[in-house]
Amino acid sequence: MKDLLVILKTSPYRTPLSKLALDLAMTFATFDQKVSILIVGDGCFQLHPNQNTEHSNYRNHLKTLKSLSLYDIENIYIESIALKNAGLDSNNMDEKFKIISNDFAKKLISDSDHIFGF
Repeated sequence: MKDLLVILKTSPYRTPLSKLALDLAMTFATFDQKVSILIVGDGCFQLHPNQNTEHSNYRNHLKTLKSLSLYDIENIYIESIALKNAGLDSNNMDEKFKIISNDFAKKLISDSDHIFGF
């Protein structure tokens, strides 16, 4: 089985890219692919706890990220510097998320068989 890495690097609601990335990850997982998620850069804005998507066409990305274990997506990595730059505290992150260093993120990318960046 190949290791698939989906990188979320854009803010969640400016464009549909983040939604497409999450949909892609869930689709791969539905077909028994090993999927990991890496959140970097502006992608960390998907982790803000008070997202109000009531008047948009998007679902709450944080809720979606927390539910990915239903698809057997267990590895959700967040690059620590990007998390800090987004004004978020790693101590307040859901335990499902793994906070990693930039060096570990680079290794994760180099060890993956296929990479999809959004």
